[in-house]
Amino acid sequence: MQLKRIFCIFILLIISGYSYSQSVIGNSETGDIDYLTPRNYEIGGVVITGGDNLDHQIILLLTGLTIGDKIAIPGEKISTAIDKLWKQGIFEDVSISIQKIEGNTAFLEIELKQRPRLGSFKFEGINKSDANKLREKLNIVSGEIVTENLLVNSKNKIKQYYADKGYHNASVEIKTEPDTSNQRDEVRLFFRISKNQKIKIDKILVHGNESFTDRKVKKALKETKEAKWWRFWKSSRYIDEDFNNDLNLLIQKYNEGGFRDAKIVSDTVYQISDKKAVVEISIYEGKKYYFRNIGFVGNTKYSSDDLRKYLRIDKGTPYNKTLLDERIHYSPSGTDINSLYMDDGYLFFNAIPVEVLVENDSIDIEIRIREGKQARINKVTVSGNTRTNDHVIMRELKAYPGKLFSRDAVFIRSVRELSNLRYFDPQKIVPEVKPDPENGTVDINYSVEEVPSDQFELSGGWGAGTVIGSIGFTFNNFSTRNFFKSSAWRPLPTGDGQRLSFRAQTNGTYYYSFNGSFTEPWLGGKKANALTVSAFHSYQSNGFWENETTHYLKINGGSVSLGKRLKWPDDYFTFIQGVTFQQYSVMGYGDSFIFSDGVSNDLNYNITIARNSLDMPIYPRTGSDISLYLQLTPPYSLLNNRDYSSMEAAEKYKWLEYYKINFRAAWYFNIVENLVFTTRVRFGFLGYYNDDIGYSPFGRYSLGGDGLSGWDITAKEVIPLRGYGAGALSPKTGASAFNKFTLELRYPFILDFSSATIFGLAFAEGGNSWLTFTQFNPYKPYVAAGLGIRIYMPMFGMLGFDWGYGFDRIPGAAKVSGSQFHFSINQSID
Repeated sequence: MQLKRIFCIFILLIISGYSYSQSVIGNSETGDIDYLTPRNYEIGGVVITGGDNLDHQIILLLTGLTIGDKIAIPGEKISTAIDKLWKQGIFEDVSISIQKIEGNTAFLEIELKQRPRLGSFKFEGINKSDANKLREKLNIVSGEIVTENLLVNSKNKIKQYYADKGYHNASVEIKTEPDTSNQRDEVRLFFRISKNQKIKIDKILVHGNESFTDRKVKKALKETKEAKWWRFWKSSRYIDEDFNNDLNLLIQKYNEGGFRDAKIVSDTVYQISDKKAVVEISIYEGKKYYFRNIGFVGNTKYSSDDLRKYLRIDKGTPYNKTLLDERIHYSPSGTDINSLYMDDGYLFFNAIPVEVLVENDSIDIEIRIREGKQARINKVTVSGNTRTNDHVIMRELKAYPGKLFSRDAVFIRSVRELSNLRYFDPQKIVPEVKPDPENGTVDINYSVEEVPSDQFELSGGWGAGTVIGSIGFTFNNFSTRNFFKSSAWRPLPTGDGQRLSFRAQTNGTYYYSFNGSFTEPWLGGKKANALTVSAFHSYQSNGFWENETTHYLKINGGSVSLGKRLKWPDDYFTFIQGVTFQQYSVMGYGDSFIFSDGVSNDLNYNITIARNSLDMPIYPRTGSDISLYLQLTPPYSLLNNRDYSSMEAAEKYKWLEYYKINFRAAWYFNIVENLVFTTRVRFGFLGYYNDDIGYSPFGRYSLGGDGLSGWDITAKEVIPLRGYGAGALSPKTGASAFNKFTLELRYPFILDFSSATIFGLAFAEGGNSWLTFTQFNPYKPYVAAGLGIRIYMPMFGMLGFDWGYGFDRIPGAAKVSGSQFHFSINQSID
């Protein structure tokens, strides 16, 4: 009975197969075809129906069927042809049938039903911002064939997009409808999206950790955090990629603690509600290991004892392969073994640490060194500069032909010097090193990308009870050599690194000033001797034309200085000396000034010793900037033996005499990633030679406010201190001594030196000033704190917005402390 049933089923399968073959390749004109016994026929012709907008010759080529070929019907070539067309993914249905048979010749027909093309698509249930981002991610365009693969991929990309945002329960429904806006066979797609609730991590459960506490394990997970009401700066959403990266960081944390065999046994994530999920991690810590003996082989240049000093890993230190690699290959401070060799020309140096013995909880390391030979620099070239001349770049480099290769000179110092020019994007200055081991030489190409360096200033500020407007131009890459070449004016002659600036200020009524300067940074072209010349003029009055009721102060002057880069104590130092002459003309000031009418001349010699090791000028992360400035006039009263005790003020101050000392320092520390902590300090002291003359009425200090300068009739040196009004922390006549301290934390929002750099800051600062140096007391500062933002744009320079709160009240003055807003342009509020 069982055999009879099997036999019936077999007969039915044969009959169904016969019917299927007829539907695929047969019709009424095929004649007598035995579908169970294939027979060879010659293809007499092929007709293609459907797919009218496709090239039929191409379709025929894809099938592999050629007129004149002999094929078996039914046979493998027919099924292969159908399969090839299906694989194109553009057809909904494909069939091959026999039109007719004439003797041994068969005429075939290929019937195609083409998939529709995409006319347009639309998102429903989401906002415009998400829709725009999804359009970019899906990367589908009108005219594309709508395949099942396209629909599935689109759906998965949308779900992944929302999963990355913490919406793991997002649902996507795709609806298709004909596009009736034209006669083409096109469809419209509607992506109906529901984000549903965002999944947050309620708990992180840790198992197997004995040496590390749960808190320490969770801290090692940088992006995967539990939802806490107080953690507003870090999201608690669950993202697969971030979680997997965090697991690697966790194992790295264990490895750095000596647990070299640590591994994740299992990890799982499960939802406990529509909004919450639990993360579980099981850890195998393994044994804690320690460094024991560390030896060196292959070293001839430096002794093993010298290399151990650079390695700085003592016996008994927990085994940490990351630390070992850092001390051998690269340390941010440059105190690694690799730097030691490479800074001495050993470009082909290599060191490989090998575990030679693992015994109980101790590991012996052997560092195998191949020193190679010293490499000298052969060629140095630059590329990417379209405005700046090659010689301007080449003269700043610390690596040049014939010199021994030095990683510090090539990758750090040279890049720093090019960054400080401000002509190039610091993040895109790339030293390309091409070593030649056979000849022991290396070629270096510095690839740069130029950014706008000229600046335009148009600003307004508040000073002396009035609005002051400023306009200025600074051309930072000027070229006087090409001044008379019409082809070089694009719109100005550029490329030689010279600096030309003009600036004007006015309140439109009783104050205006003009100043201009020119700097040649490489006087003579062979050494970095910077020549700077400047001239300035300002005028301030009571607003009346010059008559019997007019009083005014005019200041005219100029300066010339010469700066030089030093090589000792190191080549971060510069020495600048110069001569400045200023003439103050006073008329009709009566009792409001130290003398009513007269002229006061100021001829002074000034020197500056500075050291700047900042890694970049706009947003420094590391380094320091320290300077000591001395300005002094000749001691006229000590040379002419005149009695100044009874002399009129106009005569006494006809030739000013004083000495002035300013000190400022700033240190920058890269805490983590781009978070920077900076501490700054400033001191100033104005002294005199003769007690009968006392302090100079001009050039004193004015502390407080945003540092807007230029408007004061006594030409005070303005020192900003946020949280207080302009000049609020100094006597009305100005101070002879001041100090200021600042602590600041900075974090960038955008670091794009070619368009805009934006960073926020939080600060605390304090300072004070005194009429005489005998009153100086650095332990009683006026204190303030606040927040600010800096926006650097190449065209406009640095824009600053600060809110500060001054905590100390000023005796006899109202509304000059407490909440204060400050604005600056191209000024450093430090």
